[in-house]
Amino acid sequence: MASISDLQRDYAALVKQVKKSGQPLLVLKKNKLEAVLMSPDTYKKIMEKIDKYEEKMALEAIFLYEEEKRKGELKKVKTMDELFE
Repeated sequence: MASISDLQRDYAALVKQVKKSGQPLLVLKKNKLEAVLMSPDTYKKIMEKIDKYEEKMALEAIFLYEEEKRKGELKKVKTMDELFE
């Protein structure tokens, strides 16, 4: 963790630390989380995990749709409110 003041004073060293460790740095302002500084590699890995998760969820939704369609369990709705009835 580092404060905003630490980041302003020692930006280069903190960025070097983040790149070397591969761990995100939590940046605090008045003891509250203000930002997270991470290496491009860490960011890329996080984004890849998010993409894989979203793809998995989409495939599961497609599978459920196909199952319900096959069983004749789909229902037609005219409004969004009807989805939650």
